[in-house]
Amino acid sequence: MLGKRKVRKNAFELLFGYEFNKEENVLDYYNTAYDNFVCEDDENESVKNLFLGVCENISNIDEEIAKFLNGWKINRLSKATITILRISTYEMKYADLAPAISINEAVEFAKQYGEDGAASYINGVLNNLAKDLKNNG
Repeated sequence: MLGKRKVRKNAFELLFGYEFNKEENVLDYYNTAYDNFVCEDDENESVKNLFLGVCENISNIDEEIAKFLNGWKINRLSKATITILRISTYEMKYADLAPAISINEAVEFAKQYGEDGAASYINGVLNNLAKDLKNNG
């Protein structure tokens, strides 16, 4: 087992790729794209659950994120930034992952995959979202 970071990385890559293939059925896309990843068998379910969880809840996730974009619209964010925000939001809202862990992972992904300034922007958006989730439960 390679761990949660590898699961997150694979889900990120799948979700990022799906942004360019939205006309395809989600499950068909997953099954085709997953063949390109080298993962342990027990990680397949974790990657699949994270990928499908984000896809199935994307409207609600985007609504949550949109509240904290401070004058930006989701369609103006880079695909990497929105993908990172979606994964972290899903983890905090639906997977009950501690916000500090999810936010830290999102910031690390932003440093690796995002454009300049993405890490601090993502950190701010997610911190505000986490506070809102805590207060409104």
